[in-house]
Amino acid sequence: RLKREQKDNALKTRQMLLEQELQRSKMASIKSQMNPHFFFNALNTIQSFIYTNEKSLAVSYLNQFSELTRMILDMSNLDLISLMDEIKALRLYLDLETQRFEEKLQYEIWIDPELQPDFFLLPPMLVQPYVENAIKHGLLHSKLPWQLSIAFRKTINGLEVAVEDNGIGRKKSGQLNANRQKHHQSFAMKANEKRLEILNKGLDNDISVEIIDKENEWGAASGTRVILRVPGNLKRGMAESN
Repeated sequence: RLKREQKDNALKTRQMLLEQELQRSKMASIKSQMNPHFFFNALNTIQSFIYTNEKSLAVSYLNQFSELTRMILDMSNLDLISLMDEIKALRLYLDLETQRFEEKLQYEIWIDPELQPDFFLLPPMLVQPYVENAIKHGLLHSKLPWQLSIAFRKTINGLEVAVEDNGIGRKKSGQLNANRQKHHQSFAMKANEKRLEILNKGLDNDISVEIIDKENEWGAASGTRVILRVPGNLKRGMAESN
């Protein structure tokens, strides 16, 4: 009986290890495919600076791009990073996008004074896809000055991140992208959903996302607000699941 129990336990352990490896490979695959077009756009911007003989801008942009690339590569090997590192990567990304769009993009990042960004842990590049989506699908087609805000608030259960833009809204964006970028948009949404599904395994409280379509006083679309809620027990929960 003891031998049989030992054999069953060994089999369960192997199955658990295989499942963990499968989840890691899925996460690695999703991370590697999340933002390839950003890198393509960044290289195009550097190329355009070189063509117009703006060498100082090209060097500055390349330095920031290199720093962000190093951060992404380093973070891709980690399950959790500090909120401070996540915010640093966001600033680098948004500074690059601001230069790419010739200062048309205006952004602000607000951090709750009660938060401790150095000690709060979250999965790497968790906020960035929603920020990128706000620029690409919300602001890119807007004729108004582009405004983007990211607020990090401390909650009873952990952290709440609000990403808000004054773009054209999801409905109009969906219509514009129906043919030209249907495949890419579908992949991005599925990739985000799949990533959260994997991350939430083993957590006491799930990482959740709420998307709100903003309207002005006349009922017209006035942008999008994404609220990301991250529990404060990720270190314990992920340790148990991994």
